[in-house]
Amino acid sequence: MMPAGHCVSSVEGVILHADQGFLDLLHRRADEVIGVSYREITDARDLDRSADMLAVLKDGAAPVRLQKRYLRPDGSSVAANLLVTRFANPDRLISTLFWQENGRPLPPARLWEAALRMRQVHATRSTLFGADLSIDPVGSLLIGIYLAEAEGRNIGLADAAAHAKIPTSVIERWIKVLQQRGVLEHRDTAMDIRLTHSGLNKVESMLATVYGSPDAAVMLLNSYD
Repeated sequence: MMPAGHCVSSVEGVILHADQGFLDLLHRRADEVIGVSYREITDARDLDRSADMLAVLKDGAAPVRLQKRYLRPDGSSVAANLLVTRFANPDRLISTLFWQENGRPLPPARLWEAALRMRQVHATRSTLFGADLSIDPVGSLLIGIYLAEAEGRNIGLADAAAHAKIPTSVIERWIKVLQQRGVLEHRDTAMDIRLTHSGLNKVESMLATVYGSPDAAVMLLNSYD
């Protein structure tokens, strides 16, 4: 499971509160973080991206998702996916962060957002047309697993079935098929369903069509076969 952290900051980006997860991300103590501007702990390459996020939030937009790199005391950087929400009374920004210490890189923020959009489209279709006309076991399963990995959560059979809104026995059959195709790993019956490297590449090729050229995404997908 990926580590996660939370922090509260002013609308100008000054950190007011940080949990232990956030301190672990930065490799810093609380007294080295509280009262500090985001500019002092953000990789210089991502300062413009952070400033743009603050400007959007000031306009009263919906929660923002982005990926940025944080500086650690030894000069190294660590990438994290962020979900930032603005709350009023008092005016504060609440950030939830997910990152990887080791292993494969975090999914790009735009593809994370694309997966959330696809999940929302499916939920809306179910509301409008009924769950019985909106069954997509493979698509729902893959998106659910991808989002779990992007957000630092483990996902098991029960969670996958609930996400897809189909019986666990059906999910088990699809998992076996996707394992045979080299898309999924399922080491523990309880809580350990993951995309293989090949499966991750294919899901991200699919998600890329939300923002990019479908033809380019198909070419990328074919390169993994």
